[in-house]
Amino acid sequence: MKKHSRREFAALASAVGLLSGVQAAVATAQERSDSGSDKARLPNIVLITTDHMRVDNIGANGASHMVTPVLDGLVKRGVSFTMCNTVGVACSPNRASLMSGRYPHSHGVMSNGIKMPEDEVTLTHVLRDRGYYTGQFGKLHFWPHSARNHREYHPPYGFHQMRLSDEPGNYDDAYGRWLNAQGTDVRRKANVRMPPAARDYGSRRPEIHTPPEPRHGLQMYVFEGEDDTTHAHWVASETVGFIEESTRTRPDQPFFTHTGFYAPHPPLNPPASQLDRYEGRKFPPRKTDPEEIDLVPEAIAARMRQGAAISEEDWNEYRRYFYAMVSNVDRNIGRIIDAVQQAGQLENTIFVVTSDHGDFLGDHNLRGKSSLPYEGDMLIPLVFAGPDIPEGNSSAELCEIVDVMPTLMELLGLEQTKGNQGISLVPAMNGGTTKDAVFMEGFANQTLRTKEALYSCWRNGQEMLFDLRNDPDQFRNIAQVAQSKALLDEMRMRLLRTNMALIDPLPERVAAY
Repeated sequence: MKKHSRREFAALASAVGLLSGVQAAVATAQERSDSGSDKARLPNIVLITTDHMRVDNIGANGASHMVTPVLDGLVKRGVSFTMCNTVGVACSPNRASLMSGRYPHSHGVMSNGIKMPEDEVTLTHVLRDRGYYTGQFGKLHFWPHSARNHREYHPPYGFHQMRLSDEPGNYDDAYGRWLNAQGTDVRRKANVRMPPAARDYGSRRPEIHTPPEPRHGLQMYVFEGEDDTTHAHWVASETVGFIEESTRTRPDQPFFTHTGFYAPHPPLNPPASQLDRYEGRKFPPRKTDPEEIDLVPEAIAARMRQGAAISEEDWNEYRRYFYAMVSNVDRNIGRIIDAVQQAGQLENTIFVVTSDHGDFLGDHNLRGKSSLPYEGDMLIPLVFAGPDIPEGNSSAELCEIVDVMPTLMELLGLEQTKGNQGISLVPAMNGGTTKDAVFMEGFANQTLRTKEALYSCWRNGQEMLFDLRNDPDQFRNIAQVAQSKALLDEMRMRLLRTNMALIDPLPERVAAY
């Protein structure tokens, strides 16, 4: 007997449900879809992700130093969730959680370097089964990209079209091949420094260009090529082409595209045109305190000492390059929106913008991303705009990246998938509440955050605790302070209960024994 995957079982269960009297309304919707009359009324979906982008990298989120007119416009047209959190500690776990609505321990991608299981039911599978034409362009990171031949087979994960490029210019991937077609000089100017892990694995990559060495570990330099050869521009161009093709050849079929920008992930190499937009702009002070280093575990203190050795001038320059990367993404998101508008689909398209995680950007004298429980890395943008979404709303309710899929399911009037662990944010779009805690996990530690406190526990027993009511900037780790024992015990118990509550509900129990 053939062994069916969980996705096949889910599709079968859905089909059976559509024929049941209990789900007559869903059956009616399916009948309209089969006849073609319903497809024109289903909204298109443009899901846009960035890498390393923080919630305060959007001007309309209260960050006056940012130059993001396109994203500001989306925020004004929709709802911005300013307390959305990651659930994993790196790119792959969060992207898998975004597309499945499940936590890392449930889908199994606990860190980078792990393949997303092919039998996970993703947003793409659901939409494709519902009649959507689906496309993936740019960074997906469902498979490790450092140790594979980028011309070999990659599972489609429900996408009709895929143009993958998880690093800009490093590999013989879709972007790399496009660069090659433009000429050797274009390819040379677009290359970036290879990630250390990829060099260790001996990945195949044309060593035809070596960018400047990092200064104090801060990798930043001006993109050498033309603006229209940046990775962000290419990702947007592929998305635009998909939208134009879809609306021209399939006018009655809704489309779904995931647009995966790599920026503003370091190394920071924005085009000069975007860097110039931040010349002379004043940035908010970094969140640092000279005494915080004495209150954290030594491994974290060592990283803080390295960052403290970097001059304020260099930190400001690093942020200028980072913000310019964001602005380049913003410009290219505008090209995608323009394409939707030119196709006559602007009023029938849901836009979602989010990120896999943030970046410390010098806060606490840290940079990059990790499992460290600080808001710079944990808080990410989440913006919804489109039909049936209120305009000009902002919500400070706690939410997570796992909530994106169930929110879209409710907006489309579709049933939630089995095993989904997120919640719909549609009520919160209209002023309602969400959840009282959010959860982040990796192999090394787990973190629980409420509106009042943030607690993290490592496998070696080390702990960090912040009283966010009295220390919103997270300068005082009070896990070892005697007077904080009551709060510490409370957060320990809440983390334990969260682990119990988030046990993977799949596979389902189908019999008594």
